[in-house]
Amino acid sequence: MPKVVTKSNFRRKLHSSSAPSKRVAFAAVNERLEDELDDSSETHYEEFSLQEEPDIRSMFPRRIRNWPEEKIREFEDRMRSPYDLSPIPSTKNSQKWQYYFGYYVTPSEIRRFSEKYNAEWPKDPNDTRALPDPGAFIEYMLSFAMLDGREVKLRGAWVRKEDKEQLPSIEEPVGEDCYVLVVLSLTDYRRGYRPRYVEIRELNKMMRRKPCWWEAVV
Repeated sequence: MPKVVTKSNFRRKLHSSSAPSKRVAFAAVNERLEDELDDSSETHYEEFSLQEEPDIRSMFPRRIRNWPEEKIREFEDRMRSPYDLSPIPSTKNSQKWQYYFGYYVTPSEIRRFSEKYNAEWPKDPNDTRALPDPGAFIEYMLSFAMLDGREVKLRGAWVRKEDKEQLPSIEEPVGEDCYVLVVLSLTDYRRGYRPRYVEIRELNKMMRRKPCWWEAVV
């Protein structure tokens, strides 16, 4: 029997509060998160063509301020290099299922992220106003780490035995669906997109874990 999950069941995990949720325009952003994420290009992309080289020196001015030129150039090369996405899902498996490369995240972590960084999140727990959508907010904020206008997306994935072995902190049992903050899909990979080391480095700092491949809920 094929694996099936409805959108309503999937989203229900995020909205345990009795107050309804709403999507908001994130005009006011907490300064703590702005300090943690580097600015990136806002150019929208349609296809994964040749990317502009990111200006690493302007992104890390304080870090490299007293470095010798040779060390700066080595750092630039490292930050601009494609992130190692191996092991890539096998062709046999990928013909049957879609795969995502990204970060496992729990509903409580998504909610806490908004509580900490979203200036529009109510401070009073008794506030009955509609809550901002925590999933939309974490997508929006983590996308600042991406270059060339690319976006991080919150998607669903199936928990496999190997996922639990690699990341024992996964709360969901094998065979259940979980949340993943997606950097790219296997389709993106086949089209030639490769996230740079500097992008994944910044996301790793925020997520406090590393990304891997997940079997997508489609």
